[in-house]
Amino acid sequence: MRMRDLERASGIGRETIRFYIREGLLPEPLRTARNAALYDEEHLARLLAIRRLREDRYLPLGVIRVLLDAPPESGWDSPDILPHVDRLLRARLELTGAREPAEALLAGAPDPAGRLAELVEAGAIDVAGDGTVSPRDARILRLLEDLGRLGFTREHGYEVEGLKRYVSAMRWLADAQVREFFRLTGPHVGESEAADMAERGLGLLIELMGELFTREVLAGIAARRARLGAGDRTGDGQGD
Repeated sequence: MRMRDLERASGIGRETIRFYIREGLLPEPLRTARNAALYDEEHLARLLAIRRLREDRYLPLGVIRVLLDAPPESGWDSPDILPHVDRLLRARLELTGAREPAEALLAGAPDPAGRLAELVEAGAIDVAGDGTVSPRDARILRLLEDLGRLGFTREHGYEVEGLKRYVSAMRWLADAQVREFFRLTGPHVGESEAADMAERGLGLLIELMGELFTREVLAGIAARRARLGAGDRTGDGQGD
């Protein structure tokens, strides 16, 4: 198909398509002349995948490139590999307790219903038809409210788009971890051992991510301080 056909089929403009080709997200087309090229079904499939990942999961292009280029996993999702471990893990990892009314947890917000709709749309929580949330989602709401009381609010520039990026990053990381766990561990251990590994490993992984994140924040602060210090020294030199 020609460029105009690819635009029409994908809903993506030609400048964006050319950008994706330059960035390596799409393969080069078949050049039939200096200013003419042909595109195939792979181009269309990748464009539709990129569009879905951008619009539905808000993933950055760097992450999308990794997903598109990843080789097929060697049977990680086969029903023969640890078929019951998902049930065991859910039973172990799910927080127990009664569901709670979602809006009541946002009573301090200026517009609880609107805030709740934003958080659902961002993928941060799920609300049942009766307006309640699970114990884990209730904890997420409480943590978000605590952040708000510290000043992480829309008035200070903290929009819901930032939360969407966190959710997307966590989804990508969780998907990668699940794939890796079943691909590497599944063929070698039984159901109970796999559940033990996943349950204990998840806690350690959360701690590891916290330490890595803290380290990078401190590095960023140090870099900013160094830049500011260099600016101060430059200013002093100019003033002499």
